[in-house]
Amino acid sequence: MNITIGRKDGDPLSFVANPDEKVLHAALRSGLTVPYECATGTCGSCRAKLVSGELDDGWADAHGKKALKAARGEFLMCQCVAQSGCTIRIPSPVTQQDPEASVPDHFNGSISEFKQLTSDVMSFSVSLPEEVGFHAGQFMALQLPGVEGTRAYSMVNYSTQTAKLEFVIKRFKGGKCSEWLFDSPEENSRVTLFGPLGHAIFEPQLGHDLLLLAGGSGIAGMMAILEQADQTGYLQTHKIELIFGVRTAEDIFYLSELRRMAVAHPENLLLTIALSDAENDRDTPGLPEALSDLPRNLKIAKGGFVHEHIDETRTTDNTMAFIAGPPPMVDGSIGVLITDCEFEVDRIRYDKFA
Repeated sequence: MNITIGRKDGDPLSFVANPDEKVLHAALRSGLTVPYECATGTCGSCRAKLVSGELDDGWADAHGKKALKAARGEFLMCQCVAQSGCTIRIPSPVTQQDPEASVPDHFNGSISEFKQLTSDVMSFSVSLPEEVGFHAGQFMALQLPGVEGTRAYSMVNYSTQTAKLEFVIKRFKGGKCSEWLFDSPEENSRVTLFGPLGHAIFEPQLGHDLLLLAGGSGIAGMMAILEQADQTGYLQTHKIELIFGVRTAEDIFYLSELRRMAVAHPENLLLTIALSDAENDRDTPGLPEALSDLPRNLKIAKGGFVHEHIDETRTTDNTMAFIAGPPPMVDGSIGVLITDCEFEVDRIRYDKFA
């Protein structure tokens, strides 16, 4: 189906959507800079207005629809499929994407390598029939078998080209994807993906020091950024600081990977694991033996959420901040960075999935 975007600031832009393809996916695949954040129906950022034509709405219960004015023809591009040629309007400017940017596409994959990291965190991999490139910090919209709607998961691994993507997920009560992965995962099940997606990308050519703020499974994209910085020698010339928030010592994961990074970069890398449910004035119950002998640049902070430790960081005017995690953690961190640390908005990058 041919879809036309009417623009106030220029000539109309047109693109073609394949049968059963979401409007958002078709526009992004065509290299257009249409607005989105989660790309899965959760946030409502990809709101548009139908001027003419017919659409089929895929996920009737998508959370992002709550703010829509359906009577005015508003819809979520990530949920709707064109049933005819359509004309739409989008409230923000739309242009052609930079030719060197990663253009997202559809992929089929095979899911495997399920590994329980903590009582409620699991990692898994998706093997693709062909290699794909992506920026550290980006994510994929993943469709699991038998689960309605797609979910956004950031890549944990980084490579310029790879046929294997690694992800991590936290169990969420009532979450259909996490229930499938934790309760009934089927090795080598077929899955579909769309991506890479996301604006919170690491761009080494900008030459910033980095402040990485992660809560829970939000550490995924930060691990990819650290991996790229390690692979490319970025950590030899730039400072990177990570604050990784979990509840208790038993909830820590990726400790061996973080320890390896800390040992390899003792001067320019500073890692803090913030335990929100541990009191500052007493020992953490059940402290794992692995935490008893840490390198000096990998420390445990008992008590306080991620944003409550930002004022202890070594940020400068050259620091770029990346944030990922639960929405309250993201909002709290943004507030501290802007209000207390006087960060300019263009030095803060994040993608909200919820």
